Amino acid sequence: MKTVTDQLREMSEEIKAAAVDLLRKHSRIERRASTMNVPSNSVVVMGPDHHWKSLGEAGQQLQSKVRTRYDKLYTILCTLLRSQARSTKSSLAGHARDARQIINQEGPTWLKTVEEAVGKLQEAIDRQIALTSSLHDGSEGGHVYVPDTNALLHCPQLEDWEFDGSPDFVVVLMPTVLSELDHLKVNHRNEDVRKKAEGLIRRIKGYRARGRLADGVPLRSGRSTLQTIAIEPKMDETLPWLKADNNDDRILAGFIEVMREHPRCQVILVTRDMNLQNKAEYAGLPFVEPPDPPAVLSTPPGTP
Repeated sequence: MKTVTDQLREMSEEIKAAAVDLLRKHSRIERRASTMNVPSNSVVVMGPDHHWKSLGEAGQQLQSKVRTRYDKLYTILCTLLRSQARSTKSSLAGHARDARQIINQEGPTWLKTVEEAVGKLQEAIDRQIALTSSLHDGSEGGHVYVPDTNALLHCPQLEDWEFDGSPDFVVVLMPTVLSELDHLKVNHRNEDVRKKAEGLIRRIKGYRARGRLADGVPLRSGRSTLQTIAIEPKMDETLPWLKADNNDDRILAGFIEVMREHPRCQVILVTRDMNLQNKAEYAGLPFVEPPDPPAVLSTPPGTP
């Protein structure tokens, strides 16, 4: 598994590879034909003396693919870096302008060759990724799993949760998920679901016997920890295609907030919901299925 910054770096490498393919196979930069700056002319024009040639159909299709992937990366970076210093955010925006100018390939340019464009694009994206080094992570190198409501109902025995490759991990419960459980225990039309939601809420409350949930309490000693967060995601400062009135979107926005708090951890969404998995995949966010429930209930809350 990869940390948040590893995932961003991998996304950036894929974008750079596709962009280099676009530039070297489909793009052309030519010197502009002009009679403005000649000795016999008294008018001097200061500006780019090269321009991008129009792309063919295959080039336009690849350009659209690169632009879409880059825009996803940029919006994730904007969300993760939104609380950083103004200079960091200004630098991010400046490098984005450089990258987009090369990806869009519109009109005049100061660039003189395709290879110069390749180098500048790679540098712009690399510098954007490097800005994530300013993010603080108090649990660097840890494994963090963020379940949705569906995952919790599928396997309420959190003490028995295990994930391949994660001998020691933290389960983070988001406010949107806890609110959904409260709603289900009262309003769901299926009595079994109401009872399961109510039992899960009692189980989570029981973990307070082990300490403050906000600070993290042991689930299984030496293996797993449970932590709750109380801050709702800022829907106007997250990925622009996520909607505030959609609970799946709010879960994804909350998941990105957890990523922002743990940039050098492996942060994984846990869900069985196909629609939520599709949305996570579209955004380039990692997810896994929850563990199946054990045949026998595990140790009750109160004794790690």
